[in-house]
Amino acid sequence: MNIVIICGKIVSKIDFEFIYNRYKNSEIKHKEKYTHTSIVKCKVKLLNNSIVEIYGYDEIADYLYRNFKENQIITIEGKIDSEMKIEVKRF
Repeated sequence: MNIVIICGKIVSKIDFEFIYNRYKNSEIKHKEKYTHTSIVKCKVKLLNNSIVEIYGYDEIADYLYRNFKENQIITIEGKIDSEMKIEVKRF
């Protein structure tokens, strides 16, 4: 597992979505995909001007959507997935 800690400014709209029945018709390789019911996604601009996409599930999604907005500074701890996006684990 790889851990990343970043600080940056939210530069996109924070998108919140429910994902009920998302994997109903496809083959499931990992059982934990059944447990997620919501997801939030946004883009963060880092100090070196690079932009990364972050996302979080369930309680993280709810907290991010309620407490943060565009152009706000955020510090997060997460992990990098195979598509070079960052899954938020805690703030």
